[in-house]
Amino acid sequence: MDKRLHVHFMGIRGSGMAPIAVIAQKSGFEVSGCDCNETSYYSDALLDSGIDIKLGHSSEHLKGVDILAVTPAVFDINPNHPEIVEARKRNILMTWQEFMGKYLQKDKFLVAIAGTHGKSTTTVLTGLVLEAGELDPIVEAGTIYKPWGGGFRISESKYFVCEADEFNCNFLNYSPSLIIINNIEMDHPEFFKDFAEFKRAFKKFIRNIKNSGTLVVNEENEGIREVLIDIKDWLQEKNVKVIGYYLKHKFNFPFSAEYKGEIMKFAEDGVDFEVCGPNFKDSFKIGLLGAHNVLNSLGVLSAAIELGVSIETMKTVFKKFSGIGRRTELVDEVNKIKVYDDYGHHPTAIAAVLDTFKTIYQNKKVYAIVEPHQISRLKLFPEEFIAALNNADEVIVTKTYIGREINKNLEPVDMGSFISKVDAGKASYIEDFNNVADTISLKAKEGDIIIVFGAGNSHKLAKLIVERLKNTESK
Repeated sequence: MDKRLHVHFMGIRGSGMAPIAVIAQKSGFEVSGCDCNETSYYSDALLDSGIDIKLGHSSEHLKGVDILAVTPAVFDINPNHPEIVEARKRNILMTWQEFMGKYLQKDKFLVAIAGTHGKSTTTVLTGLVLEAGELDPIVEAGTIYKPWGGGFRISESKYFVCEADEFNCNFLNYSPSLIIINNIEMDHPEFFKDFAEFKRAFKKFIRNIKNSGTLVVNEENEGIREVLIDIKDWLQEKNVKVIGYYLKHKFNFPFSAEYKGEIMKFAEDGVDFEVCGPNFKDSFKIGLLGAHNVLNSLGVLSAAIELGVSIETMKTVFKKFSGIGRRTELVDEVNKIKVYDDYGHHPTAIAAVLDTFKTIYQNKKVYAIVEPHQISRLKLFPEEFIAALNNADEVIVTKTYIGREINKNLEPVDMGSFISKVDAGKASYIEDFNNVADTISLKAKEGDIIIVFGAGNSHKLAKLIVERLKNTESK
């Protein structure tokens, strides 16, 4: 690796780019960046690193720069920005995922975590387990894990754990030695035309695995089953070790090993479960909520056993792990009203969280406040969103976060018609965050639970609600 290269990150305060910028700096690259936002949820780690960050975008930023690393979203939002045009002219333009795959992961034993849901949680938990198992991994995840100070862990180990995102086929930039796939369910309709194309991307990703690598999969998931059937011959030809894990429904496939989990108890501080593997049966507790997180844990366990981490080590890590930023994160509790921030923006994820809360807190009122994320996703899953929201006791839907669809001129969803399909009297549409915060702060009573969902600006709304509740409390 040429450590003299100067890398400039355009949009450096984003969830994925922020940790990569810090990892690049710690790996010896000269790093700078720019962003239109003065701050973001992921800014603190950048501030601590001392990276030179400019406000706004300009081709002037590229003086002396060898690589301009960008988020793929910029090609939808502003593909002809002078900074992009100049970088393309100089042949120094790449996505940050290309940069990570080409430079930071070079010669590493790469553990890549993929799937429609649960990537960030599984990535951080994998990193923690390998850390406790003394493998000292480098870790990149599009989140905040507070003990690390960001979505990254720095080391000089040969092990590199990363979140492998399917959008824009970003994960095709990586060549993993071990892959964990939590689930394969249609998403990103702004990029993939249908589920068949979505699955093809995952097949290509799996084919990037290094010879005699390991593939760990949730064998209960229908999308994964379809992909496994389609590439069964290739997996056998390449001698890929395929390991399955499940809770209830076993899949008839020639797995090298299987791990069956059984949930014993749901509680406010996590889930107790048992795991039966090829040579053991043992009890575990994960300090996270929900069956979906037990499945995530089974994926981590299956992979970690392959890498030589002991069961006892994993038991200790699982029990201590209480989650990552913006994944059912308790923002605050005011007057015994709990306010959570959750990154969920796909109906399956929202349904899983709400179902978990209604299972644990059967006698409490649960409010779901949802900032829809992109018009195309809302249009693709109308019935699924309605079904998910029906799991809450009361629902407020805010203005849709447009994101990278801003220049696509999509016809907006009729939100009045949309919320009218939620169970009678449950849902309302309040576009403005301030109005949402005012409304919920007057409605919520002691013991209620408020969960704010979204992948856009919803984390700001969660904090705003806490402020309004405190103001209401002090009156």
